[in-house]
Amino acid sequence: MVQKIVMSDEKVLKERKLSELTRGERPSGDKIGVYKDAEYAIFKDRINPFADGYVDLLLTRSFYNKMFLKNYGREYIFNSSDSKTGNLIGKYGLDIMGINQEWFEQRQRDIYRLTLVQMIKINNKIG
Repeated sequence: MVQKIVMSDEKVLKERKLSELTRGERPSGDKIGVYKDAEYAIFKDRINPFADGYVDLLLTRSFYNKMFLKNYGREYIFNSSDSKTGNLIGKYGLDIMGINQEWFEQRQRDIYRLTLVQMIKINNKIG
């Protein structure tokens, strides 16, 4: 039941991921990285000033647009069917695909827990 609740919240989780990437942040809040080429950094800063010149992984948005939530037991992480995914993970680390744990745990307490209680109550009435 919990997996069903989390997976049904994929749109909100993905929006949160876009917010992180837009700011050039990993789920931990650390910056993803810096550009080696100063001219490219200036170009990217003009496109997305919210990243403040840091790597945002959003040039074409293909990587983000092809993201989907994946469940691994009790863990949730994003994956992407974009062809650059493996290279980006190799370059910046697997954690770029993660979810901010503090925010996710708060969401579990505020939203998922209440949804689960409602589902249990409904199932008990039906059964």
